[in-house]
Amino acid sequence: MASPAIYSKTTLAVATGSGSPVLITGITNVQGINFSRPEIEITTMESTAKEYKPAALTDAGTLTFGLQYNPANAVHAYIVSQSANATVGNDIFKIRFSDNTDWNFTGSFTEFSISADDPSQGILTANVSVRLSGVVDFNPA
Repeated sequence: MASPAIYSKTTLAVATGSGSPVLITGITNVQGINFSRPEIEITTMESTAKEYKPAALTDAGTLTFGLQYNPANAVHAYIVSQSANATVGNDIFKIRFSDNTDWNFTGSFTEFSISADDPSQGILTANVSVRLSGVVDFNPA
C-alpha cells in the first residue's frame, strides 16, 4: 500500500487582514522553518577551555517558498504589497503538513523576487521569504 503522504500535501496560509488565514495557492516548494539557539560564550578566567551554553531564546529563522505567481490573485497581491512596502507589524501564518499537523506563527514578508522562466507561456514564478518572529505554536493533528 502506498504512503498517504504521496496523496496529500503541505499547505501554507496567511491572514491578509483581520480574520483567519487564507490559503496561498500555487506553492511549488517550502523550505524552513530553521530553529536555532545561538551560543553564548561563558568562559571565565578560571576556565581551562572555552565554555558555551545555548541562548535562552530560540530563533525560528526564515521560511522560504516558491510559487507560480498570478498577479490577479488577491493573496499573491497581498504578499507583493507586504514585501514591497515598509509595512510595520507581523502577519499570522499557518502551515499544515501532510499529516494534518499545524504550526502557527507570526512573521513578516522580507523578500519577493519574480521571474518569467518561459515568457512565451506566460508563466511567472516567485520566491518569497518570511522572517519569523516570536514563538511557533505546534498544534498536533
